[in-house]
Amino acid sequence: MKLAITYELIFDHFARKTSPLQRNLIEEWLKDEANEELYYQWLEEWEKKHPQYLAESHEALDNFNAFIKGNPHDELPEEEEVIEPLSENNNRRKMNWLIAASIVLLMGLTAFIFQDKIIYQNYQTTFGETQSLVLPDGSKVTLNSNSSLRLLRWGFGQTNREVFLSGEANFSVKHTVDNQQFIVKSANNFEVVVLGTEFTVYARKRGSKVILNKGKVQLYYQEGKQSKNVMMKPGELLTLDRHNHVQIKETAEPQAYSAWEDQRFVFEETTLEEVAYLLEENYGLQVEIKGSELSKRVLMGSFRAENVDELLKSISELLNINVVRQGTHVQLSEY
Repeated sequence: MKLAITYELIFDHFARKTSPLQRNLIEEWLKDEANEELYYQWLEEWEKKHPQYLAESHEALDNFNAFIKGNPHDELPEEEEVIEPLSENNNRRKMNWLIAASIVLLMGLTAFIFQDKIIYQNYQTTFGETQSLVLPDGSKVTLNSNSSLRLLRWGFGQTNREVFLSGEANFSVKHTVDNQQFIVKSANNFEVVVLGTEFTVYARKRGSKVILNKGKVQLYYQEGKQSKNVMMKPGELLTLDRHNHVQIKETAEPQAYSAWEDQRFVFEETTLEEVAYLLEENYGLQVEIKGSELSKRVLMGSFRAENVDELLKSISELLNINVVRQGTHVQLSEY
């Protein structure tokens, strides 16, 4: 009978009371991301109930150095130098000290390697997947496909409200009594600072976009060696290319840019080349367009698609083109 992983078993594990078999079962259980999150929640609870002593290593080293300076040791004359063999007890004490030092060093290296995973909460979506989240401060986020969001595991909404986005996400930020800023950070020193609003952020390799539905946001970015910022108004679309050159325009339907949240796709004079980028970024497909003229064809329309095959079928019907998919490779061509 397979052993169930329970709250009590995990607490025994933290207290180092589990058997090798139980530890192996826990390791298998932790391969599930949902279980990993639960594990860290229980770890935080256990640590609050069992505070650990952290040695003040820097202070101890300073005290040791002060002792050495205050107690100089005169070397014995060379002819009187006596080397005594170490006793068995001395050997044992030295070995124990080396083992303890090795354990401390190993624990320190392990903590350093995994500190990012311990300190930060990470959310990740795969190709073709979206995920809705409610952050600790009450703000709501929906991650688009092939996207990730990182924030502090503990203290978010208390010490700060900063998140790091890679990919695309819709945000509905909750206003706080003390007007605490909500900051969305992404690559290329690009930040969106808000107080309470609804907006969509796109941050991928090809560049970045911000579409503001309501409220007010201020964007900070780096153009060359200069730090710049710009204030956005509702209904505006701001784009940054790979070199962080900014363009701002008004859009009649800002909600269209977050339609993917409801598995709806809205194309407004979107070239087939742009559609190919969407298929690559959101579904991990490698798209080949046969002919430069075809890549410039424009797609117009709005439709729902439950999956990538339905999306490809709709594209084929709207443009009257041939779409062939083999695994992750898709070829678009004229009939």
